[in-house]
Amino acid sequence: MSLPDCKYILLLVSIGLLLSGTAVSASLQTAGGTVTVEEPNFQAPDGSVIHSTLQKPSYATSANPLPGVVVIHGSLQNKEWLMAFGIELARRGFVVLTIDANGHGNSEPGSGSGVAALEYITSLDYVNSSAIGLVGHSMGGGISWSAIRESSVMVESLVLVGSWVPTNTSSVPYIPNLLVTVGSFDSLSTYPTNQTPLEPAFNVSEVEIGVTYGEFSEGTARKLVVTDTNHLFETIDPIIVSESVAWMKDSLKNGVEDAHWIPSNQLVYPLWLLGGFLSVSGAVLTIFPLLAILLGLPHFQDLKKEVEGEYAASTRNYFVWGIIYGIIGLGSFFPLLALGLGLNAIIPFPQSYGLPVMTWILGGALIAAVVLYWKQKDDKDLPWSRLREKAFVKDTSGILKTAILGLVIFFWLYAWTLLVDLGFALDLRCFLPGFNDLTTSRTLFVPIYFIPFFIYFLVDAMWLLGLLRPREETSEKHTTLLWSFKAAFIKGVPYLVVLGVEFFGGMLVGTAVVPGIIGYSFLFFYAFLPWFIACAVISVVAYRFTNNYYLGAIINALITAWLLATILSFR
Repeated sequence: MSLPDCKYILLLVSIGLLLSGTAVSASLQTAGGTVTVEEPNFQAPDGSVIHSTLQKPSYATSANPLPGVVVIHGSLQNKEWLMAFGIELARRGFVVLTIDANGHGNSEPGSGSGVAALEYITSLDYVNSSAIGLVGHSMGGGISWSAIRESSVMVESLVLVGSWVPTNTSSVPYIPNLLVTVGSFDSLSTYPTNQTPLEPAFNVSEVEIGVTYGEFSEGTARKLVVTDTNHLFETIDPIIVSESVAWMKDSLKNGVEDAHWIPSNQLVYPLWLLGGFLSVSGAVLTIFPLLAILLGLPHFQDLKKEVEGEYAASTRNYFVWGIIYGIIGLGSFFPLLALGLGLNAIIPFPQSYGLPVMTWILGGALIAAVVLYWKQKDDKDLPWSRLREKAFVKDTSGILKTAILGLVIFFWLYAWTLLVDLGFALDLRCFLPGFNDLTTSRTLFVPIYFIPFFIYFLVDAMWLLGLLRPREETSEKHTTLLWSFKAAFIKGVPYLVVLGVEFFGGMLVGTAVVPGIIGYSFLFFYAFLPWFIACAVISVVAYRFTNNYYLGAIINALITAWLLATILSFR
């Protein structure tokens, strides 16, 4: 495959998209330059280092200290998941410290991140230490309760997002002004349908949704807010964010709407998400023209080969076997995840869910390979030798050059990630996991995750570009676009259907379609879906360039190994 001479223009356009998205997100995170953004590190009581994002309005000074709010994310997340709260609070006159909890993001394993955050924010002379709030999502709510128990800092306001409230109120020294927010189909919460567990903390016999109880001035204000969303998207739900901002104003500013106040329903964080989408999309899009440019260099030029083979899947085979392939991925998820959790009990793998995810990825690939081998035995047009020669190349020099090329692409993406992080305190992402910088400890897991993902994407290419291979079109451009669409479609639709049932089904019936930890496990589908689609397109383009599956498999395995290493928490 050869892109036209406009490959340099395509590269510049993609970089422009990356930079413009970054500029949008940076502008909103700094409120147009009126909020200073830093990423300080500080120590927890056990000595572990906690990483954070600090947003300070320009008018916060020692002579004019502002209320401070600590924001804490949930399990298998990091601080960027809750940046909506930081953006909206900071632009309204709050100093906001959003942290990576222990073992998550760039914070070290340990305990006490919530306590450390309270101690740190109150040590800043431009923060009013008598007006401190906490926001905690899911696990972050538990960390918030621990911080209230263990810290000498008095918390005046607590917002729980998809988290829990102790039924035994004596287990905490006090309960500050408390806002409980939750999605109506949050798989981990019963509060939308059963408010009885909230009665001790609310100090009423029947808790009603949307009613404010108690007095802010006495620290007894209580409210339950339920909105139409699930556990994952609670942190970007506009009602939850708006209610949280208003709650902090009433708790920490005595309800005063000063000169810096903006109505709580005027939210700009969706544009921050849009900026993130543009930046990460631009980063991914740079891969394609960059590959065209690099494969034109003398060192890599011999990797370019014309696509061979006349086989093309019929429409019937494409859909029938595409559905079967989707069933293999989805159907193997929970059994193999359970197997991995069992292995985790025997093998103390350092990252939570690392073994289960690898078990699913590798196990699913092996099942798909066996099914594919069985299928080709009855298909004279698709002999195993044709698939094998693309997946098991014997050219050692070519494989080495292909690996080097894949690494160049990886380091290109990582260089942009570092530039954006160091220059703007941002990641290349749109809410869901994206490109994050790697700590030393997380870097060590990239080659470990690379192995099962490499095998997975080799088998994936044997399906998408072998058994499900579309026909050749009249032009290279048309062929590549059609193949990319068909590969992305067959890869993404099965997961989209399941997630659609989970999300829209929950919205329709007003409760979780799949409750409990199984419903929570859908988090992995949300996290992997956009990257499975992107990787399908990368596989197609790399194959059209080289006529083998290796380049796409290497690039995809490096990207997904990087993603997994940054997503998973340390035990």
